[in-house]
Amino acid sequence: MDEVFRDDDVAGDPDRSPHDQIRRYSVPAGLNPDEKFEHWRSWYGSAIDAPVRLEKTDKLVRSGFNPTALSLESPGFSLVDVTNEPASCYWNGDTNPSDWLVYFRTSCDKFSFSGRSEAVAPGTVRFFDLSLPGNFHAPAGLSAVRVHFDRSLLGLDDRSVKRLQGLADIRENPIMRGLILPALSGWQRSVIAQEMPRLQPVVRSMMTALVSSLLETTADPGDIKLARIAAIKKFVRRNFRNPALTVDEVVAYSFLSRRALYYLFEDEGLQVSGHIRALRALEALELLAEATSWKRSLTDIAGASGFTSLQAMRRAVRELTGLSLVDAQEKPELLRTRAAELRKLTGL
Repeated sequence: MDEVFRDDDVAGDPDRSPHDQIRRYSVPAGLNPDEKFEHWRSWYGSAIDAPVRLEKTDKLVRSGFNPTALSLESPGFSLVDVTNEPASCYWNGDTNPSDWLVYFRTSCDKFSFSGRSEAVAPGTVRFFDLSLPGNFHAPAGLSAVRVHFDRSLLGLDDRSVKRLQGLADIRENPIMRGLILPALSGWQRSVIAQEMPRLQPVVRSMMTALVSSLLETTADPGDIKLARIAAIKKFVRRNFRNPALTVDEVVAYSFLSRRALYYLFEDEGLQVSGHIRALRALEALELLAEATSWKRSLTDIAGASGFTSLQAMRRAVRELTGLSLVDAQEKPELLRTRAAELRKLTGL
């Protein structure tokens, strides 16, 4: 029988805390349906940062029972990405609770929460207060991402949590819509080991900004710094291939002055302009590495990478990698090495 948990090894990574854990789950082969459910229930009860239990919704477990999940754990924060099979979840309340922010990827006709039944549409986002008893029913195929957080780390008292819980669906909040939902929607399990060292502080910063917005309170600028940086980097990654993207465009997007934008990125490896150039240079290297690159002119590759001219591409590639375009074309191993260095520099 497979192990219930598989914790990724973190000992070899100096940037990872030994307290950070990545756990993946899939039902082992060779079990009968009832054994599969018990296996799933054991994993779920330990992966959720609250005393919860799962119960069958039907007497018989269907033969195709096959839930999947991944969880991340870090002090004061955890995240569970799950695709459920039919089950009911119950909890009795916790005197030292974490709280859930749940993003429902898929819909279900009836989602029962603490005695209230409601339809859940794809994209619904809401808070759950785990200090109070509650329950919900998960239909087959219900996919959701749950962010668990220590309310004390966000400065939330019971009254604030109650206000948040009373919000039925917060997907239209600007911070949720423009920052957090894109991050959760673009979640990639395959690269989570690389993302984990940066995830916890960024998500906490996002949560601080979101809670401040929802409660209409003022957040400390330092608390939302990482959330702002993450949003701006995402905007740049989405638009760098457009030659019209400049620092002025980023200023307009971020509602910051040039000076404020500069100071926001002062501790980053690259300023915004450098980040744009590095992404364009990386794109150029990757296009040059393609087997069919000989069919394209260098001018075409420059335009596809977001550069305004071939000269601008030559200069950026040379300054950021030390390679000439001839080197990039004739030395594939060196090209791959420099591209890997640029990916690391840009956080990709």
